[in-house]
Amino acid sequence: MEKAVQDKFELTAEEIDRLVDTTADILSNEKIDQKDALRLRFILEETILKYRDALSEKAEASLRFSRFFGTFRVSLRVKGESFDPFGSENTSDTSVMGSLLANSDALNRAWRYRGGANIVTFTVAKKRKVSQLVTILIGILIGAAVGSLVTLLLPDLAPTIAERIIAPVTNAYTGLLCVMATIMCFGAIVLGIVRLGDISTFSNMGRKMIRSFLLVALCLTLFNTLWMIPGMTFGMSSRVSIDFFDFFEILIGFVPNNILSPFLEFNSVHIIIIGVMFGITMLKMGQKADPLTEVFDEVNTVAILSNSSLNYFISIYVGLMVAGLIMSGQLAVLSGFWKLFLIVVAGEAVTLIAYTVVVCIRLKVGVRRYLRKLLPAFMISLSSASVGAAFTTTIDTLIGPLGVDADYAPLAYNLGGILFRPGYCIVFTACSLFTADLYGIEVTWAWLLAAFLLSFILSVATPPVLGGTTVCFSILFSQLGINAEALAIIISVNAVFEFLTVAVNNYCLQSQIVLLGNNLGKLDRDRLRG
Repeated sequence: MEKAVQDKFELTAEEIDRLVDTTADILSNEKIDQKDALRLRFILEETILKYRDALSEKAEASLRFSRFFGTFRVSLRVKGESFDPFGSENTSDTSVMGSLLANSDALNRAWRYRGGANIVTFTVAKKRKVSQLVTILIGILIGAAVGSLVTLLLPDLAPTIAERIIAPVTNAYTGLLCVMATIMCFGAIVLGIVRLGDISTFSNMGRKMIRSFLLVALCLTLFNTLWMIPGMTFGMSSRVSIDFFDFFEILIGFVPNNILSPFLEFNSVHIIIIGVMFGITMLKMGQKADPLTEVFDEVNTVAILSNSSLNYFISIYVGLMVAGLIMSGQLAVLSGFWKLFLIVVAGEAVTLIAYTVVVCIRLKVGVRRYLRKLLPAFMISLSSASVGAAFTTTIDTLIGPLGVDADYAPLAYNLGGILFRPGYCIVFTACSLFTADLYGIEVTWAWLLAAFLLSFILSVATPPVLGGTTVCFSILFSQLGINAEALAIIISVNAVFEFLTVAVNNYCLQSQIVLLGNNLGKLDRDRLRG
């Protein structure tokens, strides 16, 4: 629903006071947190005053508001010369505007210039009666209870229910989330690059991000390999055969065949490559690319709002996923590989704890507060094993509660998503070493070195599509001389590991972005600690 507060007014003191009071009355009738409503009122007034000073009292303006499921949006349109009220040259961190924006987790703002008018929008989420984390946990508990009850009462029918009823519903919902995530992923990359301002800034920041992601992933793989060595039985042979043509095929796979398939398949690697090409080209075009930038901004905003409405059903989705997992009997696969399960869980738990401790100590954040901020995205990833399902929640968490710069966060998250997947580092090394020991394969120092390097490379090169890990396990086991029988079992077991792996990847990536953002000056520490 959209409604005009006033279609046409001038920027006089009387008009500004009246409109701000009218907006305050409207906000009081909406289910918006009182602090966010007060901030929005002050920011709106400050924005209008900035336009009066930059243009004139006679500048023609209009004000509208709209509701979209759980969000409330205020749109201000001011005719005249282009003026960005949120630009660094117009808003400092110590100004009233800068202080209000920095201390608001729920308030999102945007500015664009189109058709001879400045268009400013403020979007704020309505107050939730129950936090998203609580609803997700309730969904998991109900899903686990329903799945267990159906399995107990209808053991023969439970797998059919999971396959014929639950799976189609969850797959359809995942598809909707991935459609929105695809648009947002592409838009975030393009807009993130364009808003950096120049090629040198993008090159310097991109180089630092890539170096950071790869170095930490390498260290995590090495640590996970070393702590498993005491349990291994070593042979005397040093022969190991590695076919590098398999790696060449993986590298070629990074190049998209066409421009449509990546968006239809939600292949984030190809989407990011295309997005980087678009972004760099638009950055070189300068002001000529402004109309196209506005289009990307509009489409991205629509995707964000649409995803916000989809998130209202996320707890139901999570509950269905858990119920389906139990009824399909996938958890039973782990019964014969309990030791490997413990190894993977221990390795990923240590990684999560290490990241939490490092962030909390370096940035002086309370552990409980930090965990509470990251848990919603973690639980969605854990219950769905889907990057797309948690995409919106993750980006909102980075920009809001974690205090990461709004332009830097999406760019870093999408880039890190293809380079930094510590969960895969742990799973690949653990599965290869455990399986070799279980099947009596001769382990040498050369074999161990090959396992370490292969696990690291494949963790980066895993295709982000259905069956991507299966391809990588096939390459890993064939290069290490592990038989096909073991490969089939590990692929089945990994279907369960995938849930935890995706959640760990997401958690660690957010933490790495926070640490890297602090080093790059792209982090608001006060908001992180608040």
